[in-house]
Amino acid sequence: MRNYIHVISLLVVNAKVQDHISAFVLLNLVVNMLRVLAKLHICKLTRESHGYHHCCCSLLCCFRTVSSLTDPVERIPFEKLETIDYHSIKFHQLRQILQECTSAGDLLSGMSVHTHLVKLNINGSIMIWNKLLSLYLKFGDIHYAHQLFDTMPQRDVVTFNTIISASVRDDYDAFELLHLFSKMKKEDVKPNHITFSALIGACNGLIALRLREVFHAHTVHCGLSSNAFVGSSLVDGYAKQMRLEDAIRAFGEIIELDLVSWNILIDGCVRNNCKEHAVRMFLQMLKGNVRFDGFTLTSIIKTCSKPGDLKHGMQLHGCAIKLDLAHETPIHNSLITMYSKCEKGMESPLKIFGNISEPNIISWTAMISGFVQNEQSEEAHGFYKEMLRSGVRENDFSLSSILPVYGNLAKLDQGKQIHARVIKSWFGLDLSVNNALIDMYSKCGSLEDAHLVFMKMEKHDVVSCTTMIMSYGQHGKGKEALEILSEMESEGLVPDGVTFLGCLYACSHGGLVEEGVRVFKTMTEVHKLNPKQEHFACVVDMLGRAGRLNEAESFIDEMGIESDVLVWEALLGACRLHGEMELGEKSAQKIMEL
Repeated sequence: MRNYIHVISLLVVNAKVQDHISAFVLLNLVVNMLRVLAKLHICKLTRESHGYHHCCCSLLCCFRTVSSLTDPVERIPFEKLETIDYHSIKFHQLRQILQECTSAGDLLSGMSVHTHLVKLNINGSIMIWNKLLSLYLKFGDIHYAHQLFDTMPQRDVVTFNTIISASVRDDYDAFELLHLFSKMKKEDVKPNHITFSALIGACNGLIALRLREVFHAHTVHCGLSSNAFVGSSLVDGYAKQMRLEDAIRAFGEIIELDLVSWNILIDGCVRNNCKEHAVRMFLQMLKGNVRFDGFTLTSIIKTCSKPGDLKHGMQLHGCAIKLDLAHETPIHNSLITMYSKCEKGMESPLKIFGNISEPNIISWTAMISGFVQNEQSEEAHGFYKEMLRSGVRENDFSLSSILPVYGNLAKLDQGKQIHARVIKSWFGLDLSVNNALIDMYSKCGSLEDAHLVFMKMEKHDVVSCTTMIMSYGQHGKGKEALEILSEMESEGLVPDGVTFLGCLYACSHGGLVEEGVRVFKTMTEVHKLNPKQEHFACVVDMLGRAGRLNEAESFIDEMGIESDVLVWEALLGACRLHGEMELGEKSAQKIMEL
């Protein structure tokens, strides 16, 4: 309280010498002090204390001193500023005040400065207005920030970069950002690399994807496509669009490549399933004497995803240890995934997990997924319970990973408990979680619950429809599976080979031979998909189950798949079912030959 009494004294002195800016700042501190005293007055114990009465008396004495000043301008320091030419105002002091307000988190004082800037009609020093804009954005007040932006007397590239970057963070529509960019061009403000990096990074919606090409053209026109910031944004954007060739071309335009540029390209190659190219880029980066970091290793370790990649993965593990990067949690997580996929068992992942000082949700999810991949469902369930006991909350990835466990174990009650946790969380609308729920209920034999989850989903993807089709197929409901295929196409979703395999399986187990043949023709003739041996075997199985063994044999001859062992195995099973000895012996002979 003594500090605030000292502030009042300084206020009096500054008011007398007409240091209006300092007086304004001190006045705001006094207002805050009065608020504190008002809150303290509520407490009886505080109200009766000696220190409280002393502070109130001192404040009253100081205010009397202010009010005793004979000159009204001395009593109200800002009144005279209206008659002062704005060139005489100390702009650097105002900037300093706004900077202190931003650092201290004092929005009220910053708004007071804004009020007086408007009142005094100060149009000079655009830096003051930019700092005021930054103050509003720091407090997340994007609405007031846009209002300030629209009423600013003048704007420069910093102004536009600030509001564009904030709008990107606030998930503004890409076309609204395009409007800001058009306004920038209209006011003849030249965009720089920061402008284009923010705009290109915001083009993630389906409609806005074409805008990335528009901004790319502008960067070429402005001579900024070779900038590392702009080029990296283009590489990342095209890679996310699964346009790796365009990403590589944008990467080639960058004049001065840095580690960030290399990391973005390597990660883009991995994301586009071009693992060989990712390794080539990694080796090329090393030849250019660019020292990699933990992010680089995390990305390149993802290229090791099958048993044949184990040696390569172990070499990368050695690099991490040699460069003292093995202690980083993201590298640990990628190593857990790598060993889970490349090794049998979970011995190595368990050792790595034990060395993580603070495992995060990604660490736990990687372990659970590893147990599921290695068909250790009980261990995955135990690990999940341990994760919850440690206080780590699930996310959409962990829920999608743990749900298959209860489908594999056919533990419907525990699967429903996880479903309850999904409903209570924010992940009830997540596609991957709902798809996992459909699969879990289907494997547990609860087709009604699987259908209910499917119907309550706000939108479906190819995986959703395929999972539901496979569920119906497993329960011999071919007609319902074909209805899902029809709904899928009406929603504009394009079925893939797995979808058609599920439909053929459903027709086979549902006795819908003619419908199954039409599905196969639709797949090959309409969607131009090349059938795999699983599709051929499913058609043969479908014809064989219906007792049309001669047609099944003719199908094998017509398709030219006599060397496919799967189709002969399917035909042999059908012959055994219907007691066809001659064709069965022929099928067995073919199997032994192959």
